[in-house]
Amino acid sequence: MAYIVLDFGGSLVKGAIVEPSRDSRHAPKIVQRFSVPSRVTSFSLWFDLFDPIFAQFEREYSINGIAISACGAVDVEQGLVFGGSLLRYILDVNVKALFTERYHLPVEVENDACCAALCEYRYGQNYDSDHLCLVVIGSGVGGAVIADGKLVKGHHLYTGEFGYSILGFENGAPQIMSELASTRGLIKQAAKALKLPKSELDGKKVFELYRTGDETALNVVQCWIGYLATALFNLQYTVDPGVIILGGAISQQPLLIPLLNAELEKYRQAMPYCHIVPKVVAAKYGNDANLIGAVEHFQLMRQG
Repeated sequence: MAYIVLDFGGSLVKGAIVEPSRDSRHAPKIVQRFSVPSRVTSFSLWFDLFDPIFAQFEREYSINGIAISACGAVDVEQGLVFGGSLLRYILDVNVKALFTERYHLPVEVENDACCAALCEYRYGQNYDSDHLCLVVIGSGVGGAVIADGKLVKGHHLYTGEFGYSILGFENGAPQIMSELASTRGLIKQAAKALKLPKSELDGKKVFELYRTGDETALNVVQCWIGYLATALFNLQYTVDPGVIILGGAISQQPLLIPLLNAELEKYRQAMPYCHIVPKVVAAKYGNDANLIGAVEHFQLMRQG
């Protein structure tokens, strides 16, 4: 028994063969990985790339279904993806029907951050709360909310789109979290301050410069931490989660959580009437959370 799992991202569809664990307390096991380019102009062209991969897996495994994690807002009942995805061909299309008709298997689709949140909630670090927020930091900022152990989707299915929250203004124009507190935002700010091309930097290199004591990098990282801490503080007092889980590659930076905690402590001291300090942790499953959570979503949907 196995699932084909597909995680549609901006440049690649990361895929895996995932087998459920015999012990329900343990996460499903990723037994084989693969990837397919996602930057094509139509689903027809994408299927041409995926068909031989599917045929191989159908020969090698007993496939029970296809679980899909997609960037964009997702109507899980209809199988529709819409919103701000870079992959135009997946928008406003019945993805479930397309895959079911082509591969004759049960199919379920969910937003990528929602999948990651389901994984972390179900198999994470024993957060001791049925209320949590996942904040994914990457080229933008996305996320998901779980309340009473269930995903909260919202009227427009946009719950968790934290990246649209306004953190400030420049020349009268709003600056949103995805611009200021994302990894892309950190790289942009560092490149400007260091007078370097953005192509020469990534989040890891910026933090390496920070650790060496580079004064410019120190100032850039501290400013960026301020943006992120502000957003997380506002999130705490808006949603009131028991824990805020940070996802994305930069969440695994050892300095990130201590720096955020130090900044949040400054807020607590400045506002003693705000007695709740956000509990912020790094995601346990990292980039695998989307894949594992897609299987979790599939099983939940199939259970009724």
